[in-house]
Amino acid sequence: MLAVLGGIAIIVRPSLASDVALEYGIVPVLGVAVLAVALRYWIGLALTSIESATLPTVEGRASISVPGGAFDRTIADRRVSSITRLRAREAVLDRLRSVAEQLSGRDRTGPEGTSAGSDDAVDALFEDGAGLRERLRDARTGETAFQRQVRAAVAALADRHDGERPSIELDVTADEPVPTPTQPGLRATNRWRLLKPMGLTAVGIGAVFGSATLLLVGALVGGVAVVAAAGSAPSTSIRITRQVESTQPTPGEAVRVTIEVENVGNRFVPDLRVVDRVPEGLSVTAGSPRYGTALRPGATATYDYRVTSVRGRHEFGDAALSVRNFSGTLERVEDVSVAGDAAVTYDVRRAMERAVPVRDQTSRSVGRVVTDVGGSGVEFHSVRQYRTGDPLNRIDWSRAARGEGLATLQFREERSATVVVLVDARREAYVAPETDAPSAVDRSVLAAAEITSALLDSDDQVGLAALSPRQCWVSPGSGHAHLTRLQAALANADAFDPRPPEQAFKPAIRLPSIRKRLPGVAQLIVLSPVCDDELLTVVRQLQASGHSATVVSPDATGGVTPGRTLARIERDRRLSKLREAGVRVVDWDPADPLALALSAAARRWS
Repeated sequence: MLAVLGGIAIIVRPSLASDVALEYGIVPVLGVAVLAVALRYWIGLALTSIESATLPTVEGRASISVPGGAFDRTIADRRVSSITRLRAREAVLDRLRSVAEQLSGRDRTGPEGTSAGSDDAVDALFEDGAGLRERLRDARTGETAFQRQVRAAVAALADRHDGERPSIELDVTADEPVPTPTQPGLRATNRWRLLKPMGLTAVGIGAVFGSATLLLVGALVGGVAVVAAAGSAPSTSIRITRQVESTQPTPGEAVRVTIEVENVGNRFVPDLRVVDRVPEGLSVTAGSPRYGTALRPGATATYDYRVTSVRGRHEFGDAALSVRNFSGTLERVEDVSVAGDAAVTYDVRRAMERAVPVRDQTSRSVGRVVTDVGGSGVEFHSVRQYRTGDPLNRIDWSRAARGEGLATLQFREERSATVVVLVDARREAYVAPETDAPSAVDRSVLAAAEITSALLDSDDQVGLAALSPRQCWVSPGSGHAHLTRLQAALANADAFDPRPPEQAFKPAIRLPSIRKRLPGVAQLIVLSPVCDDELLTVVRQLQASGHSATVVSPDATGGVTPGRTLARIERDRRLSKLREAGVRVVDWDPADPLALALSAAARRWS
């Protein structure tokens, strides 16, 4: 303020600066003091920066992981310390040895020394025998020797598993940290922060050397700084309305979301940024939920974006709002409630005519499972002596014509199966080939809806359960009303939430409860990506309890990075172990419809 007043005085009387400087020796002293204050501001300036509010990141699904992604990040990270690198190296070698042992048909828990061959084979790939040519190539490509050795080891393991050596590509993309959103409230942005020290510096030098020009420049710069600092707080009188094109779309359908932003206040909003909080289970396929504009009083701005998902009810949150004043020195961040549509529901209920292969068993309901019990049916079983009351159409008249007496034909009876569809909804099952692809749990829930509908159409008794810390159980039943109960559970049960559970699944606690509820004749259809060994233990225990199991496994592996290749090999080995244990396995590729995978598996079993 003093600089501004001094500048006005100099404009009125230009000779004032030189007269004061000559007649009053105190003025240079004051100039030095002003320079000292300016120096303080310059030092503070070096320690601060222009701050801008960080609005929420809503475009990604952080809860969905990619099999092998953690392994790829481990070998790609160069920012870790030497000790951490050594630990990471040992963890990588241990993982490679484990896969090598599985491919060699040995178990790491076996007798000491049985895994030496596999360990030596893997360790040999990490011997640093690179020549000058290899080192120059690594320097040119930016790949470290360790990364090159990992690629070679994984390629060798894939060659042993597939019979073909693939081209392994290293994924060196570093994970971008998710920024923390700015807390709601009014804050200074430090914009125009250069003006204050610049003005003070000019005034100080002008006072010391008696320069009217510098005093004038300092006064003008200081005046701008004062005006910028005197700006009022921005207005947040904003109304937001959301319109969803279809609140109940079919699974996988892209839905347009339209956002209308209106300035309902009486002040101009020069800088407005809006972020519509997209539910975590939705993927943004087109456009952006972010928008920036300026609005005069009563003006309206509209923008739209598209989202998609495969199942579940997804509730939108409040919109995040950031508003700056005209000079940009003050910024207010607020969460604003949104009028209009608040949710979108992808209904899993869709009946598809599909025969689902089940095991032979006996029950008292007529259905399509062929048994070894003679009775009514379509396939010949045996001949027995005629009994009074036997249907005439089952008498062997050819035998009676030959004079051999009356006999009754018996056929293999077809009876209904009791099936419980068990969906793997553990935290580990929320995996996908890509972060924006449907997770294995999404595909499993949709498959469960199709399978239960097909089994009920065939007069089978069908139940539903979840492998999850969030419980779900529907007892086996039949009929249209029971189908409605099953579909409601698949659509609304907490166990099948699109977001993974926070707690871990504990088999020792949850599995006895499931076994206790299972009918003695029930067989299981387990839907799981089979992404870890815990699922093998669960299926084996259920099979040992007398429940025949069929595992339908949506494949969530993909890609040719070292981590993804190892994840694919490990999954294939788990599926092989299930088959060896007498479990029927349907390996379901994401590119194929479920009907095709089931039909191919049924041909192999027949």
